[in-house]
Amino acid sequence: MIEERGEGLDPVRASDQEREEVVERLNAACAEGRLTLEELGARIEAAYGAKARGELVPLLSDLPAPAAARTPAATQTKAPGHWIVSVMGETKRKGHWRLPPRSNVVTVMGETVLDLRQAVIEAGEIEMTMFLLMGEQKVIVPEGVEVEVSGAVVMGSRRVEVKPVQPRPGVPRLRIKVRGMMGELKVRTG
Repeated sequence: MIEERGEGLDPVRASDQEREEVVERLNAACAEGRLTLEELGARIEAAYGAKARGELVPLLSDLPAPAAARTPAATQTKAPGHWIVSVMGETKRKGHWRLPPRSNVVTVMGETVLDLRQAVIEAGEIEMTMFLLMGEQKVIVPEGVEVEVSGAVVMGSRRVEVKPVQPRPGVPRLRIKVRGMMGELKVRTG
């Protein structure tokens, strides 16, 4: 049994998968409003730096069980989201790649560039939730795609330079929700 004070914590080395699972739970907690972006950044840094499983436990100890564990499977309506995470580094997606209907993009002290011009879009409506802390996120969309951006970047900027389009049946729609601090989000037509 793991004690909360740090004594007797699990000394078994943590795997990359265990670290990623913790980061996913932290991101979900931030999306639910349980963590600030600053707390999220600090905990993600600690998660990726953890050597033992016991170091991961305190990062989640004040958070509820994951939403999937609290909600019966029959009542869940949305498919799980895809995660793109860049912590103190750079992530670039361009060329031919698959963009799922729901994506969560986390950038902490780094840069993320998502070029959607040649991406394979799996649904008519795409939702992207962008978490940004002291970094930069760029989204390049092809002409003709309807884009809706909501949210804010505190002590930073949110630039949307997308050519206006008339909504038409069959044309994809991209909804971007940003939550950021001390960073920059750029969305533009390419």
